[in-house]
Amino acid sequence: MPVRDGGRLLLACLVLLSLPAAAQDAHYWNRQFGNRAWMLGGALLGNPGDISSVYYNPGALSLVKSPRLELTGNVFEYSRLTVVDGLGAGKDLSTSSFSALPALLAGPLDFHFLGRARMAYSLLTRQGFDTRLSRQDLFQGTDLVGIPGLQSLSSSVRVEHEVHEFWAGLTWSLPLGGHLGVGLTPFIAFRQQRASFLSVSQGGGASGQSLDATFQRDYQLKHIRLLAKLGASYQEETWAVGLTVTTPSVGLAGSGEAGFERAVSQQGFNLSIPSRVSDLQKSAPVQFKSPLSVGVGGNRVFGATILHAAVEAFARVHTFRLVDTEPIVTSDSAEVLDGDIFHGFEPVVNVAVGVEHDLGRDVRVYLSAHTDFDAAESMPDAGSLLSDWDLYHAATGVYFPVARHARFMVGTDLAWGRRSTSRFADILAESGLPPTSGTQHLRVFQATLVLGASLGGGEPVTEPP
Repeated sequence: MPVRDGGRLLLACLVLLSLPAAAQDAHYWNRQFGNRAWMLGGALLGNPGDISSVYYNPGALSLVKSPRLELTGNVFEYSRLTVVDGLGAGKDLSTSSFSALPALLAGPLDFHFLGRARMAYSLLTRQGFDTRLSRQDLFQGTDLVGIPGLQSLSSSVRVEHEVHEFWAGLTWSLPLGGHLGVGLTPFIAFRQQRASFLSVSQGGGASGQSLDATFQRDYQLKHIRLLAKLGASYQEETWAVGLTVTTPSVGLAGSGEAGFERAVSQQGFNLSIPSRVSDLQKSAPVQFKSPLSVGVGGNRVFGATILHAAVEAFARVHTFRLVDTEPIVTSDSAEVLDGDIFHGFEPVVNVAVGVEHDLGRDVRVYLSAHTDFDAAESMPDAGSLLSDWDLYHAATGVYFPVARHARFMVGTDLAWGRRSTSRFADILAESGLPPTSGTQHLRVFQATLVLGASLGGGEPVTEPP
């Protein structure tokens, strides 16, 4: 249907503008949890050396000399995406955003009955983004979007995408001798997700013809699931190794809703108009799944310098229904619409390398690099565009004391990536319009400023000999 496909084309162009927000949801290493963790790219699976053990390796918590209360309180992120020649030669599509993200609050729990074992709590923001974009376009020409006589077409499109996911964990860790520690952190994950896509188009012809089309699709959900991270850490004076396993998640409860609306009217054009649809389904079943992962890592002391490295492999999560709706039956009994929202993840492996150097007087500097590969499963719809690139991160920062029992972190993390994809061209072809090129080139850039504090006694990291 030409007019309906024209609306899909305009919607697809605007969906591309929401890429920076949605991409984060298909990258497992885009966030770090802890001040040093940000600067070391998460390469802390061997000996985290501080309270961030609750996330990176629970087994190492029992070997930390004196865990500190840690607050990664201010994380400021700037993101920019460019679709090269997205609207034709020399006409790039681009968008940018700036946000402030809470990251981690963690601290020890001191109970006399624990003996040599240790416990700690953690609250972290695993995902957090909120994007609201709008765009209005006016097209002039002849037989626009393949409709004879259509000479003008205006379109107003609004895209909203919001995801917030919070984890709460309680860590138990036990030393087995003076060098080996084992531990477990069960996490309860609470997820809120919402997306809305609205396209309103109006067109006309030289002879007074008129065309109006509205398309809207939205959904929202709340979901609670349970997962756990297990870890073992073996530490010597100048080196350490660690192993972690993160279990697949188990859904506990959830509910969602999905809406679908389509209205097209015309006068003077020789078109077959699709039937009007207005459907809202509440209390729809929802689910969200996260994968099994296995990580190994370690660190080695070389004088005043500590070298950290880690690798983590994430298993596949087969396609599942994020929101499970009933089929939408239109007034035209021959047409049945599917309102289900799908999700899924491919297997990926990420690696990180970090360097920590002691300048003396309790001042330390950091430099790291890590990969952040896309895990979004390719699906035959526009949703597969929302995470279609791999990211590479580089971070640096300084950790310094400001009082006897307080230390602060200031640092930055830069991420960039690019990808060539044919999905945008495929959508243009499906709409009946010639694509601007066979493939589209995507470029993404992120800059993160990290400000954090560690409070309490004891040393925060492994001390060089």
